[in-house]
Amino acid sequence: MTRKKTFFDKLNTFIFGVPPVSPDTASTHSLSELTPKLDALLALLTEQSPAVSPADSVDDIDNLVTQIRKLAKTQFKSNALQEAQLAQQQETITSLQKSLEQQAQQLSALDKRHQHEIEAAQLDLLTGILPTLDGLDAAFESGRRQVLRLPMPAETRRAIIAWLDGIRLTRMRLLDVLATHHVAPIPTVGHPFDPRMHIVVATANPPDTPDGLIIAEDRRGYATPQKVLRFAEVVVARSR
Repeated sequence: MTRKKTFFDKLNTFIFGVPPVSPDTASTHSLSELTPKLDALLALLTEQSPAVSPADSVDDIDNLVTQIRKLAKTQFKSNALQEAQLAQQQETITSLQKSLEQQAQQLSALDKRHQHEIEAAQLDLLTGILPTLDGLDAAFESGRRQVLRLPMPAETRRAIIAWLDGIRLTRMRLLDVLATHHVAPIPTVGHPFDPRMHIVVATANPPDTPDGLIIAEDRRGYATPQKVLRFAEVVVARSR
C-alpha cells in the first residue's frame, strides 16, 4: 500500500504540480496542457518499479482515463458556453450598430427636411417684400418726375425731395435685407434676353439695336444664385 500511495503522489505531482489536487480541481486544466504530460506519463509507467503489480498499473491508467474524460467534458461545455456567449454578444453588437445607423439616417433626413422648410419660409418672406419694393420704386419715380417737370414753389420742391430721399433710404434697406439672403435684382436693360430670367411683355424696333436686346424694364425681377423668385418683365428689341 505504501508503494501505491507513493506512485499516486508522484503521478499527481507530475501532472498537476505541487501540492496534489483532486480530480475535480484538475478538471479545470486545458487538454493542451495535459498532452505533453501524458506522453511523459507513458514513459514513467514503462520505467516504474517491478514492485507495482499489473493490476495497480491498470487501475492507475483507468483513473487517469476517467480524469481525462471528465476534463474533456468540462472543457467541451466551457467552449460551447463561450461560443454561445460570443455569438450572442456579436448579435447584440450587430443589432445596436443597425439601430445606430437607422437613427443617424433618420436624423439626417429630419435635418434636411427642417433645413428645406426653413429655406422655403425664408423665400416666402423675401418674396412678400417684393411688392413693397415695387411700390417704393413707383413712388420714387413719380415724385422724381414731379420735381423735374412740374413748376412748384421752392419750399414744396424741398419737401418732395426730402420725401423722395426717405423713400430711397427705405428701398436701400429692403435691398440690403434681400442681399443678406443672396437675393438680387435681375439685370435687364442693355442685356440680352434670357428666358430663364426674363419674360417678354412687349417688343420694339429701335434703330441700330440688335434683336434680343432688352431695351426697357416693365417690372423688376429678383433671383438667388439657385432660384428665380420673380421673373423680370421686359421689352425686347425685334426687327420687323
